[in-house]
Amino acid sequence: MTIEVRQMVIRSSVETRRPSSQPLDEQRAAATMERLKGEILTECKEWLRERLQEGRER
Repeated sequence: MTIEVRQMVIRSSVETRRPSSQPLDEQRAAATMERLKGEILTECKEWLRERLQEGRER
Protein backbone atom coordinates (compact mmCIF):
# COMPACT_ATOMS: atom_id res chain seq x y z
CA MET A 1 0.00 0.00 0.00
CA THR A 2 1.34 3.42 -0.96
CA ILE A 3 0.67 6.61 1.00
CA GLU A 4 1.02 9.95 -0.72
CA VAL A 5 1.54 13.10 1.35
CA ARG A 6 0.59 16.24 -0.54
CA GLN A 7 0.84 18.73 2.27
CA MET A 8 2.81 18.81 5.48
CA VAL A 9 2.16 21.38 8.17
CA ILE A 10 4.83 22.02 10.80
CA ARG A 11 3.93 24.18 13.75
CA SER A 12 6.43 25.60 16.13
CA SER A 13 6.76 28.30 18.71
CA VAL A 14 9.87 30.13 19.81
CA GLU A 15 10.11 31.67 23.23
CA THR A 16 12.82 34.02 24.33
CA ARG A 17 13.74 33.33 27.89
CA ARG A 18 16.06 35.51 29.85
CA PRO A 19 18.66 33.63 31.80
CA SER A 20 18.14 33.69 35.54
CA SER A 21 21.46 35.52 35.92
CA GLN A 22 20.27 38.45 33.78
CA PRO A 23 19.09 40.66 36.67
CA LEU A 24 22.48 40.22 38.35
CA ASP A 25 24.20 41.28 35.12
CA GLU A 26 21.95 44.33 34.94
CA GLN A 27 22.80 45.22 38.54
CA ARG A 28 26.51 44.93 37.78
CA ALA A 29 26.12 47.10 34.69
CA ALA A 30 24.24 49.74 36.68
CA ALA A 31 26.89 49.71 39.41
CA THR A 32 29.65 50.03 36.81
CA MET A 33 27.83 52.92 35.15
CA GLU A 34 27.47 54.75 38.47
CA ARG A 35 31.16 54.22 39.25
CA LEU A 36 32.16 55.56 35.82
CA LYS A 37 29.90 58.59 36.25
CA GLY A 38 31.57 59.31 39.58
CA GLU A 39 35.05 59.02 38.06
CA ILE A 40 34.18 61.32 35.17
CA LEU A 41 32.63 63.88 37.51
CA THR A 42 35.70 63.82 39.75
CA GLU A 43 38.02 64.33 36.78
CA CYS A 44 35.90 67.22 35.46
CA LYS A 45 35.94 68.93 38.84
CA GLU A 46 39.72 68.55 39.07
CA TRP A 47 40.18 69.92 35.53
CA LEU A 48 37.96 72.90 36.31
CA ARG A 49 39.78 73.56 39.59
CA GLU A 50 43.12 73.57 37.72
CA ARG A 51 41.82 75.96 35.04
CA LEU A 52 40.49 78.34 37.68
CA GLN A 53 43.81 78.21 39.51
CA GLU A 54 45.69 78.97 36.27
CA GLY A 55 43.35 81.89 35.59
CA ARG A 56 44.04 83.38 39.03
CA GLU A 57 47.80 83.05 38.60
CA ARG A 58 47.86 85.09 35.41
